Amino acid sequence: MSVRKDIRRINEKEDDLGVLTLYLNTDASNPDLNSGEWKIHLKNEIKEMKNYADNTAQEDEKKALKKLLKRIEDRVGELQMELQKGLMITASADEQLWEEKILQVPVTTTLHWEKIPATGQLQAMVQKYPKAAVIVLQQMDARFIETELGSIIDELTFSWDLNREDWLDYSSGASVGSRGSNQDHFERRFDENKNRWYKNLAPRLGKEIKDRGLEGAYLVGSNELVPDLEEHMHEGHLLGVLTKNIGMKPNHEIVNEIYQDLI
Repeated sequence: MSVRKDIRRINEKEDDLGVLTLYLNTDASNPDLNSGEWKIHLKNEIKEMKNYADNTAQEDEKKALKKLLKRIEDRVGELQMELQKGLMITASADEQLWEEKILQVPVTTTLHWEKIPATGQLQAMVQKYPKAAVIVLQQMDARFIETELGSIIDELTFSWDLNREDWLDYSSGASVGSRGSNQDHFERRFDENKNRWYKNLAPRLGKEIKDRGLEGAYLVGSNELVPDLEEHMHEGHLLGVLTKNIGMKPNHEIVNEIYQDLI
């Protein structure tokens, strides 16, 4: 289920006593957080909310709020070894709603106590980091990485088969012909024909974008390759282009570079 659908489902909840929503920035790449300072920020937010419970809330609200604060504090402790860049937890006093998301993108640390879930920041993150593809070109291979909020959902790899003169999808179980001792010949043929062969690939990538309901794709690769595919991609499908030869990096590092350089 996409995060957008999750948000719609969460927003259906209303509780007269209250719904507690936590956004916690745990991004260790942030110089202000690389020594675990997020724990102090969390304690400060919880302390402030407990002050509200003690000094302002009615007895039933006070009891429910303090119970939820304890549950959330305990849960963050359980999750701390799994945390990435951010965390969102929202929970209702009647215990019918408990939603948690470990996020690959940073958020602003805040704690909300309202009658409905505070999903505004999560919605803003989805707008900024939508469900999209990252297309990574490496000459005769093209990786299609489906992402949302920095998380990797799926991956396809298309590889050019010289004998069949067609792009084959590794994930479909197709057997891609060996390049072996003919590697130099293969690369020469590819360089001579890459524009035509990328023209053959572009509609397949466009179909994946459409069928998966993605908002578009970011294209990344060397400046010798990217223009040949870019000119054949549907203009409405391209969210951005990054001319960097980073195809040998792990998927999550590629996605992070896209976010850092293009968003």
